[in-house]
Amino acid sequence: MRTHTATVLPFPRQDEQRPARAVREHVRLEPTRRGRLLLTVVAFLLGLLVAAVALLVLDLPAALAGTEERPAVVTVQPGDTLWGYAEEHAPEGVSHSEYVAQVRALNHLPTGRITAGTEIELPAEGNSAR
Repeated sequence: MRTHTATVLPFPRQDEQRPARAVREHVRLEPTRRGRLLLTVVAFLLGLLVAAVALLVLDLPAALAGTEERPAVVTVQPGDTLWGYAEEHAPEGVSHSEYVAQVRALNHLPTGRITAGTEIELPAEGNSAR
């Protein structure tokens, strides 16, 4: 009967072990396809967050639009009519009837009659050309 001899190697001693994380020079890590996709999604979401903060906190649309003209508020005097306001305030190129229609729509007036003492809004010059 034949027997085989096995060589038994001793366990390395504690001071002979290599450090667990040996520094490997010239090793370049590259992200996988999934990693690149994850980085893209995270960057996109951060961009959306920055845009939302800019729109909500800084109120950029109003700043970019410039100064918006507000409608002029006028207190109606005795004898005033919408046609009189159209003759005075209608911008060039806008007919009096169009201007009266804009004033009625802006103030939710069912008719063209106005009462002395009430306040009405007249369209700003930039808004009446629409």
